Amino acid sequence: MRGDGGDILSRLAPYARARHDGTDGVHLILDSDSGPLRVVIVVDRQPGASGTWFIIDDGHLPTRLACVARFGRLLAGQMPGSLPSTLRLSPQQKLRQVRMLCIAEGRRIGVATRRIAAGIYGERILHLSRNEWRASSWHRAFYRDLDAAGFYLNGGHIALLQGLKQGGDSLAA
Repeated sequence: MRGDGGDILSRLAPYARARHDGTDGVHLILDSDSGPLRVVIVVDRQPGASGTWFIIDDGHLPTRLACVARFGRLLAGQMPGSLPSTLRLSPQQKLRQVRMLCIAEGRRIGVATRRIAAGIYGERILHLSRNEWRASSWHRAFYRDLDAAGFYLNGGHIALLQGLKQGGDSLAA
């Protein structure tokens, strides 16, 4: 979104959960009753310039348009409405994202694979023989999540937060 920066930032201040002033503009995460809204405000230095909405035209266009409509309602002092269904994660998807982040962080700091698995699935994994561990459903589930956690290990969490990538089995737009 493009605007004069000052007026719009003061109007959004009561809703701001997080703010980051970047080289490309002001990044905000806004609270609303139906979930967070993420916006980037590119400050136009020309006084009196009208605002312009920049929307990426890709496979997520309907979701992006719904988010812009929610943001417009928030700016108008109205309730923004519910999150688009494509932005809602099921409880299983949320748990998988947590597991993947735990695995990624454990690998990053050098924790042994079975120790990470034991932290996720329970200490009984440490008591399994090597063959029992390899034959277990926990082993298969762990390595599926480890493969998906590679997304986070390679900086994908930034793209996920920016709404540019798909992480694991969740879609963010």
